[in-house]
Amino acid sequence: MKTKQWIGGLALAFLAATTQVACQSKTEQKSEEVRDEYKDVVDAQNEGDSSDVRDEQAELDSARQDYKELAKDSTARKNP
Repeated sequence: MKTKQWIGGLALAFLAATTQVACQSKTEQKSEEVRDEYKDVVDAQNEGDSSDVRDEQAELDSARQDYKELAKDSTARKNP
C-alpha cells in the first residue's frame, strides 16, 4: 500500500509541476527567453570572444523584438 501512495504522490507532484509550466503565458515565456539570451551575452563578454558577443547580441535583440511585438499584440487584444 505504501508503494502505491508513494507513486501517487510522485505522479501528483509531476502533474502539478507540468501544469504550472503549461499555464505560463506567452509573454512570460518570451521574457524568460530574453533573460536567457541576456545571460548568454554576458557570458560571451566574460569569455572575451567578440564574434560570440555579436552573435549572442543579435539573438538577444531578436528575442527583445519578439517580446515587444507579443506584448503589444496582447495589450491590443485586451483594449479593442
